[in-house]
Amino acid sequence: MRFAITCHISMRTVTSKAKLLLAAAVLLCTTAVAPTALGRSRAVGTGPLARASIIGGASAPDGSFPSLAYVVDVQGSNVYQCTGTVVAPSLILTAGHCAENMRSGVVNLASGYRVVTGAVDPRSSAATVSTVLGVIVYPGLARRVDDGDAALLVLSNPVVAPPLTLATRSFARRLRGGSPATMAGWGITSFEQRLPTERLQQASTAVQGRRWCQANARPFYPGSEICTISPPSYATGACAGDSGGPLLAQRPTGQQVEIGIAVHVYGRCSTRRPSVYVSTGAISSWVDTWIAAYKLPPVSPPKVLPPVPSPPTPVPLSH
Repeated sequence: MRFAITCHISMRTVTSKAKLLLAAAVLLCTTAVAPTALGRSRAVGTGPLARASIIGGASAPDGSFPSLAYVVDVQGSNVYQCTGTVVAPSLILTAGHCAENMRSGVVNLASGYRVVTGAVDPRSSAATVSTVLGVIVYPGLARRVDDGDAALLVLSNPVVAPPLTLATRSFARRLRGGSPATMAGWGITSFEQRLPTERLQQASTAVQGRRWCQANARPFYPGSEICTISPPSYATGACAGDSGGPLLAQRPTGQQVEIGIAVHVYGRCSTRRPSVYVSTGAISSWVDTWIAAYKLPPVSPPKVLPPVPSPPTPVPLSH
């Protein structure tokens, strides 16, 4: 069984930062257990499935994770929260179920979104609040099994937050069990939490091998997913309320890259269960296509020249 997080207030007219943060503040006021909640039904043992957030982490210092985005989606009387990453000045990468109804396949209205960038605390005066112009769901998203769970939000105006580099497919293939990684996101920090998390959380974890993930995160898709857990302490993991957040790793050069997008966990946010991410290596070429498209200058319509006047009809000279 899965749970969705909703608040039954009229928020469709949210336009200011103050009202946006009010939406965030009441996001967790009602936790409704619903077998029809968005997402896939997977089970390890008998626990419910939950959407991803951070447990066992620490508050992120000011100025850290400058590429992260706090995403709020207002759908009538319901408010949904996700995390995303800036991948281009006008593009936010997030989870597909943060952009589409996973039962019907209907894409969410762009007008319902507000995206906060530039701060670990969305209430900060340094934060930038953006509206969304368009919603682009990854064409390989398979709703029944939740494979390819990724989407892009097109911002109405570009932001100054630095884009985060995505891991390529070749980099993702070189990841081995035990590779260190960092997860980050907003959302609840325990299954029992009812008030919203006000500050970005970060936590360390470890990538697991494909065979371990296939045995412990069934059904697992090794070509397009990554799973993590944090032995020997088993103190950190993902939970409900913050899907779309990044899983980060370092290249040998020290550059931080996004290797995964948080999509789901198992149990009552148990840190002894794996957290599962869409591998950015599986979708990086699709993202690159849209990044390139939004780098192109807009095309003006062809200039219409005025019609050339016809020459006058010759008039014979009279004699």
